Amino acid sequence: MSNSDLLPGLIPDRVCGSCVSCCSFFTIAELNKPAGSLCRHSRSGGGCDIYDERPRACRIFFCAWRCWNEVPEDWRPDKTGFVLGGRLMPRRFLSVTTDPLLPESWRAEPYFSQLKIWARQAAGMLSEVVVFSGKRVILLRPESEVDFGEVAADEVLIQDPDGHVAKVKRNDPRVTTAAPPPDLR
Repeated sequence: MSNSDLLPGLIPDRVCGSCVSCCSFFTIAELNKPAGSLCRHSRSGGGCDIYDERPRACRIFFCAWRCWNEVPEDWRPDKTGFVLGGRLMPRRFLSVTTDPLLPESWRAEPYFSQLKIWARQAAGMLSEVVVFSGKRVILLRPESEVDFGEVAADEVLIQDPDGHVAKVKRNDPRVTTAAPPPDLR
C-alpha cells in the first residue's frame, strides 16, 4: 500500500511493508484461512496477490500500529510478535493477538509494562485489554489477569453495560442484549 492509498485515520509514515502478521495470525473466513497460517495470497516480502479484490475483513482491518498514535513506532507486528487491534476508547477494548509461534510475546518488555499501563487506562473508561494467545483468551487488568482459557465454538465473548468482558455460551440470553466486544477476529 502506498501513502497515496492511505485511508483517513492512518498514520502516514507507517506502512505495512514486509509485515504480513495480520495475514497470518487471523482467521479469514471468506478465504477459508484458519488463524495461524499464512494466507495463500500473501506475497513474499509483503503485499497481497488479490489486494484489489481482497475480502471485506481484510479491507476494513488496520492494526493499531497503523492507526493509533499511542502505539510506539517500533511496535510493528512483525517485530513484536503480536498484532494490536482497536484502541482504548470507552466501552471498547484493545486486542492483542499473538503469533501462534510466539504465544508469550506480549509478556516481553517493554511490551508488557506498556500493556499494563493501557490496562489501567482502560479500567477508567469501561474498557479492557484482551489478549488472544492461540485459542486462549486473557483479560489483562491493572493488577491481575483473568485467563478465560479456550473459547469453544459454542462460546462467545460479550461486553456488559459496565464494560466488563465475559465468556458465555452462544445461546445465553445476554448475547442478544450485550454489545459484542469490537475487534474480535
